[in-house]
Amino acid sequence: MKSALTCLLLAVLVSCSQYQRDFQKKMKKEAPANSVEGPWKGEWKSEVNGHHGPVWCLVSKTPNKEKEWIFRYRAGWGFFQFGDYKHVVEANKKDKTLPLNASMKLPGNFGTYHIKGTLTPEKFSTRFKGNGDKGTMVLARP
Repeated sequence: MKSALTCLLLAVLVSCSQYQRDFQKKMKKEAPANSVEGPWKGEWKSEVNGHHGPVWCLVSKTPNKEKEWIFRYRAGWGFFQFGDYKHVVEANKKDKTLPLNASMKLPGNFGTYHIKGTLTPEKFSTRFKGNGDKGTMVLARP
């Protein structure tokens, strides 16, 4: 049991540092004008229990796929940071806005979450629902 817990802790730390490195690397580059791609940072808040915390997201376009976008999330609650969830979303960009209406199955049997909202070059605002919880995520450029 102790070795399994140690392995899990090491995996979380490695994942955290890789995500943080990727996020910092993207922050050093200026987001393309009128683009939704790049780093985002904000807060998630549950309407069910009032829990809230920071959330980070890296948005990128899937190469050679016109309607596919990759969202990499990391979230926090209290002292903990968790995630590096990769969420592939099919969406048609309309002008500068990317309407979001998608589902993501979280690893480790943490359920399926649905998001609905919009992403513009200036603001990322969604509602989430799943696994007995619902709430909002509002992000901006860091």
